[in-house]
Amino acid sequence: MKVPYSKEPVDFRLLILVSLKRIRFIIYGICLGALLLGGGYYLGRNIFSGMPIYHADAEVYLEYIDNVEIENIYINKQTWEDLVYNDIIADYAADEIGRRLDIEEVKNKVSATLLTDTRIVVVSCESTSQAEAKMLANKYAEAIVRFAPELKEIDDARIIKRAATAYKVGFEDRTWAMSFAGAILGLVVSALGLVLYFVWDSSIYIPSTTEIRYGIPTIGLTTDQMRKYSLNTEDSYLGDMKRKGNKKTEFYRLWIQVNYLKITKGYKKIAIVGTSLNDNTDYVVNLINSFVKEKREEEIFEIDRCNIKKEDAYFSSPEYEIVAPGSVNNDPRIAATAAKCDATIVLIKSGDHNGKLVERALDLLRLQEANVVGAILYDVNSALIKKYVFSSFSSSYRKLKEDIYNVRNAAEEGIETTQDEENTLD
Repeated sequence: MKVPYSKEPVDFRLLILVSLKRIRFIIYGICLGALLLGGGYYLGRNIFSGMPIYHADAEVYLEYIDNVEIENIYINKQTWEDLVYNDIIADYAADEIGRRLDIEEVKNKVSATLLTDTRIVVVSCESTSQAEAKMLANKYAEAIVRFAPELKEIDDARIIKRAATAYKVGFEDRTWAMSFAGAILGLVVSALGLVLYFVWDSSIYIPSTTEIRYGIPTIGLTTDQMRKYSLNTEDSYLGDMKRKGNKKTEFYRLWIQVNYLKITKGYKKIAIVGTSLNDNTDYVVNLINSFVKEKREEEIFEIDRCNIKKEDAYFSSPEYEIVAPGSVNNDPRIAATAAKCDATIVLIKSGDHNGKLVERALDLLRLQEANVVGAILYDVNSALIKKYVFSSFSSSYRKLKEDIYNVRNAAEEGIETTQDEENTLD
């Protein structure tokens, strides 16, 4: 049943394999997400957030006179919060600072509080300058040390902690956390994008897709490796394969051969039509011609031995012809040429975004009433099809290889036996 590619069921195995080929886009998404979110956060907090405010603390320890009961003392937290702005302390602080700053502005930057044990005064300063915040906190602490003994309840005061550092107010650097969150978001978005891209992708990657999408069977496929063995029409493909020692593509050749002979049985004139705009598909046509040539030679041999009557010849008949006029999308008149043949086989490039081109080609052929009997998927990614269909650890794969070699060896033995018989007759 023909199903438009937009409504095809998702092949999750194929989805994973195709997505693994595009894993770089997930890596790009992770890096981009981390950069955008982490970088944006960093810029927002460090560059575009205005002048930062720095906070520094210094601590002064108060020693009360011996006969004072601390729990009843009137100098409490609120007292120190007010005393820090006292003119006397301000003058002492101005002396420490050197009166190079406006003391009223300094008052706006400092504060003080008393810790719960009532003996430690914490002097705080906030400024847009980190150095100034530390300096003012320390100088005000020194001013309190001078002022505290003037209070009758306090015998002495000393600094127990100077402001050595100043930290940003309200700032917690989460750049790495935001970068990690951006990476996760980039991973999710890019993975979802790959899934949506696959769902709407009109490319064909495996043979079964042509039958689901276009309602025509796939005779077989050729891989990108097989293009390397591009043959002249006169060459023997099988001999070339043996000579170069490439056994990986034998199965695909055998697959096309078996299905081609079955589907085109009885047809004398067969058209092989391309669907792309600029691909060279001569090697696919030469591949078909190679095993048709072998069948023709076998048939002639059988005729010579009187096992087949000449008038019953099929492959060696003058009427048998393979026509390869080119791509119907390049020249719509090719559809009319294909319609004059008994059967038409279309060539579809694997992994190309050619869904609409294939639809257009099939529409042109059907309008001319060409008899489209099947399709050949070419330039299939070798690694993808192997991972999709086979596994190196699969017993079925090993058995399939054994069957291929058995068929090949049986054919070789038959040829050798025939040659021995001829030699005996001679």
